[in-house]
Amino acid sequence: MTEAAKKPGRWKTWALVGSVTLNLVMVGMIGGMVLRGTPDGSLMRAAIGALPDDARRDMRRDGREAFRGSRGHAELRAARADLLEALRAETFDADRFRAGLDVAQARLLDMGDRLEGQLVTRLERLDHPARLEVADRLESRTERLSRARD
Repeated sequence: MTEAAKKPGRWKTWALVGSVTLNLVMVGMIGGMVLRGTPDGSLMRAAIGALPDDARRDMRRDGREAFRGSRGHAELRAARADLLEALRAETFDADRFRAGLDVAQARLLDMGDRLEGQLVTRLERLDHPARLEVADRLESRTERLSRARD
């Protein structure tokens, strides 16, 4: 095959790798929002921040533990290996790369679901006056976020 025939294929390969890299960055940003909130905060983060001090500390500890616990998961290690192999292959395997991203995204969503469940459980344990205090703090936090965006 001539050099001229190879160039368009290489260009497409690099464009695909660039596109996949951007998608991976987006998945990381979404994961960051789930775990830490957007730069100006997320509603879940605001709700956790509105909890009483002891419950808020427990939620943050649980969130860190959930994140740390997900790192050593065998399924994630296999997904990482698939991502790397797909990128390093002579011909990029988009399906294999997507499958690896799907595993990582499912894990992030699972962590978010667990944190949501823990938040609801903690709120259920509060008496009415304590929930009213949480509501007031949540309202204050979310109003500040709305004003900051406007």
